[in-house]
Amino acid sequence: MSKAKAFWAIYTSVAISYLGVGLVAPLIAIVLAERGANSFLVGLVGTTMFAAFTLASFPAGAATDRIGPKPVLIGGLVVYGVSILAFAVIRDVWLFFFARAIEGAGAAAISVATETMISQMSEPHERARRMSYYALSVGLGWAAGPMTGVLLFGIGQELPFYGGFAFSLAAALLALLFIPASTSNSQREEKILSVFSARLVSPIAAGALYGYLMSSMVTLFPLYLKAINIEEKKMGSIVTAVIIGTLMSQVPIGRAADRFGKHRTLLICSVALAVVFALMPVRSEWGFFIASAALLGALAGSLYPIGLSMIGGAVSSERLGAATSLFSLAFGVGSLTGPALSGFAMNHLGDKWLFYLPAGLTAAFCLLLANTDDREEAASV
Repeated sequence: MSKAKAFWAIYTSVAISYLGVGLVAPLIAIVLAERGANSFLVGLVGTTMFAAFTLASFPAGAATDRIGPKPVLIGGLVVYGVSILAFAVIRDVWLFFFARAIEGAGAAAISVATETMISQMSEPHERARRMSYYALSVGLGWAAGPMTGVLLFGIGQELPFYGGFAFSLAAALLALLFIPASTSNSQREEKILSVFSARLVSPIAAGALYGYLMSSMVTLFPLYLKAINIEEKKMGSIVTAVIIGTLMSQVPIGRAADRFGKHRTLLICSVALAVVFALMPVRSEWGFFIASAALLGALAGSLYPIGLSMIGGAVSSERLGAATSLFSLAFGVGSLTGPALSGFAMNHLGDKWLFYLPAGLTAAFCLLLANTDDREEAASV
């Protein structure tokens, strides 16, 4: 099989699996509420998935280096599908904690294995572009899921979960048949943290910042819009603008990173992102938020694929699984802490700190990049 066909098999399997994610993610809270869970319990169940994702990143990375990414990916897809199927059949609320923990572990295996595989198969001059295609596949699959899920939910409450299970198994089958087998890279056990080096600080920080921004904005942005009297229909269009901006920016930014340098491109995008965050509280018109939300999605969307592509150039191939798991760990920690930090700032300093705090954190990330040596890219730029 040619390398191009192998990449498309990876992208397709990822899109199919994340179609299943988008299919059920918005419905789990509804099912929990019907089982008698209050909003606090719903939030705890959601946090369980992110916590399991974070904790499972280390063993997923170790397994990827030890046995290769393909079996880890297939196993992760099967485990994830089984966890989704469980939501259709379990009735006790406490079992949802268990199911979401399994879901998080499966999602970690999928992410670490896929990202490692793409890094291993990519040449240095194309790594950011390949990662941008991966991020685009994730986004397209996730975006297509909710509408399909709502339609199926109207027919039967179990159907979206059966569908998510079927999509995960289909993705696993596609990976089994069309993604090339990979051999073990690591002949010895080593601690995951031993792979850490100064060259990984910037990409790992990018993963943490992206997780923080994604989780805090998804959770709290609607509350801010409601506070400034943006009606619900317009809220939906603003959130859609973020998604569209993210999807449309992936490939151009990935190509720019490969051509002009990953470090340089990420720095430019991050400076612009900090400016956008600082300006968003200044105005409250719907049209302004549409434009700024699209820019926000486009610029923030650069953090994930470029950060991952920088990891691929910072460590040897046999240690990519461990390094990628550090990125996933940072993303998970950012996702876990984002809503709490931003919510605390909004409660004590005012609603506008939903934007001022990420503006400050992004500016600090820019300073980190500006003071980081990027000579490792010289050979590939």
